[in-house]
Amino acid sequence: MMRTTLRLSPVPLVLLTCTLAACGSEEKADQAASAAPGASTAARPSLSLEVATGLGVMNAHEPLPGLLTAGQITEEQMGVLAGAGYTHFISLRLPDEEGAGWGEAWAAAHGASFTRLPVSGTPDLTRDNVEALDRILDAAAAGATVLYCGSSNRVGAMLALRAAWLKG
Repeated sequence: MMRTTLRLSPVPLVLLTCTLAACGSEEKADQAASAAPGASTAARPSLSLEVATGLGVMNAHEPLPGLLTAGQITEEQMGVLAGAGYTHFISLRLPDEEGAGWGEAWAAAHGASFTRLPVSGTPDLTRDNVEALDRILDAAAAGATVLYCGSSNRVGAMLALRAAWLKG
């Protein structure tokens, strides 16, 4: 009888582990988020996740209090989110990706904080980039933050790696 061994690369394994670990009660998730180092202590913005979803914010989730994750947002959505109390916007998109590149100018014109950490895909899922994201999120911890990329896949991967590599 022939035996087949399944081998997973580290990145999907980390993502699977983090996804499975995230399954649990909302109360436990809230407790873990508030106890997590670098978790936002800012007041939650007046815009709830349901309203963000109602605005059509693609793949909107709130993995930590004060942190909205999403796919690419529009200028209109950014304006509504900023008006609702989100003060920091972080894009993992390259500035020359279709639909990207306008965030810096919009934020400067509207008094919002904007940071771009270009993550093109799997090759950029590095410890250096995860540490850079950790520093950006720590600096933004005083206010509600929107972290986005094209679909939110890079966001999920980077947050999973941050949780595994830096937050234990």
